[in-house]
Amino acid sequence: MTISYGLVRYMLEASMYSKYARTLGASTTILFGLLLFATAQSEERKLCLWSFEGEESQIYMLGSIHAMRKSMYPLASPIVRAFNQSDKVVFEVDLTRLNAPEMNKVMQEKGMYERPDTIEKDLQSETFTLLKDYLKANQVPLAQVERMKPWYLMLTIGQRELSRLGFDAELGIDRYLQQLALHEGKEILQLETFGEQINILSSDSIELQELSLRVSLEERQNVAQDLNELLAAWEQGNADKMLDLTLQSTLRYPELTKQMDNLIDKRNVRMAQRIRDYADTSNTYLIVVGALHMGGKNGIIRLLQDDYQITQLTY
Repeated sequence: MTISYGLVRYMLEASMYSKYARTLGASTTILFGLLLFATAQSEERKLCLWSFEGEESQIYMLGSIHAMRKSMYPLASPIVRAFNQSDKVVFEVDLTRLNAPEMNKVMQEKGMYERPDTIEKDLQSETFTLLKDYLKANQVPLAQVERMKPWYLMLTIGQRELSRLGFDAELGIDRYLQQLALHEGKEILQLETFGEQINILSSDSIELQELSLRVSLEERQNVAQDLNELLAAWEQGNADKMLDLTLQSTLRYPELTKQMDNLIDKRNVRMAQRIRDYADTSNTYLIVVGALHMGGKNGIIRLLQDDYQITQLTY
């Protein structure tokens, strides 16, 4: 099975996208990483939740879902306990710090063409035809999106497809835990900045952006099936399998390997180092990142295992 590339990219980049993706007629902003919710189970099951101890610190690491349905609540009790026991809660980006005018300025600079340029100049005829067919099927005028650069439009389409399936960012784990942390007066920290994440998104060559958009348009019909595959792995706490599924498109399109390396592996190294810094303190932290960053030989769990005894939690 090949997981939809647009869905994968949207999952990876959702945390940097939630505040400004309001287009293509979507009523909500959809985020997707991974985290387990509580359901009735007759046997012990792994969670996408890990813990380890520093000399004086306690660290919980949660693989997150950035968009959920109401039916996915309440959260599993070990997640609630980890939150309650934590002095500080750490996210990929602290959404509470974001300033709308500043974000809009950055998105105009990084995500939009200057007039009179449009996306057509950077798309192969095959890709432009796929785009027009998609827009026509969804009754969206080309003029509404033609000034978006390929990376931005690809994420917007991914957001729309997940919204169509009923996932709501207002119910997302990151949003929920950030609001809860604010309410309870917990300190909120971040592993990355908004600017860092937007630079990652927009730094690909235009050729690579074009390919990413084309692949996402070609594979969008598979989104519902892809979600079932990913959620099944997530419900088993199997971050390795989730990552394997997300990398299937790179087998068909090796050019995407560098892009995925920038989106996952290189960021994992930086985030793991910041987690080590937190572990050197005397506090208790809950660290919330997309579960795709947890799995694989270059995942955050593997990167920290040589230095700490890490336990995957169950319920």
